[in-house]
Amino acid sequence: MTALRTLLSMAFVGLAGATAVQAADLPSRGDPYAPGAAYAPITNWTGFYLGAHLGGGWGESGPVDTSGLVGGFQGGYNFQVEKFVFGGEADFSFANISNESFTEEAKHDWLGSIRGRAGYSFGNLMAYGTLGFAFADASYRSLFGVTSDTVNGWVFGVGAEMMVMPKVTIRAEYLRYELGSSLYPSNVGLVSIDSSVNVIRAGASYKF
Repeated sequence: MTALRTLLSMAFVGLAGATAVQAADLPSRGDPYAPGAAYAPITNWTGFYLGAHLGGGWGESGPVDTSGLVGGFQGGYNFQVEKFVFGGEADFSFANISNESFTEEAKHDWLGSIRGRAGYSFGNLMAYGTLGFAFADASYRSLFGVTSDTVNGWVFGVGAEMMVMPKVTIRAEYLRYELGSSLYPSNVGLVSIDSSVNVIRAGASYKF
């Protein structure tokens, strides 16, 4: 029994000594130089924004392949729920998506869209998908005449956006415009053809 008491006493003394050493290593609550918790800035995507973009596109107008440059403006609103970001965006692009030859030309001079966006925030980086309504012009010239229409359709795409400053973001995105049918002058008269455009563009926005 005496040996057991001696062992318990030694164990208690050792535990008390270890606890005292650990306590001595902890910073005092009043110590102004004690290290604090790491600061993690909170990125907030909620708000209105306006910006500009520039890129290139390629597509098809019936049997004709088209390509060229695009550039324009975008604006919208985001709201954030925890790490999920939802919003709406409208954009307009001046374009020179065309294929011109001596005998025919197919051309889009502008593209526009109204889309919803849904994304996931990884802090200052957001990955998103987008889907909405698209509209554009479609003009054609051939040996058999000239036509010009405004076409409607839909657009979808994916992108990534980075908040490089509290109110400034940059982005890269891919959009696929599926445009409606338009009239093409042919040797049998006006025929209906479909057109589509793929766009890869980069942009920047200012968040209000």
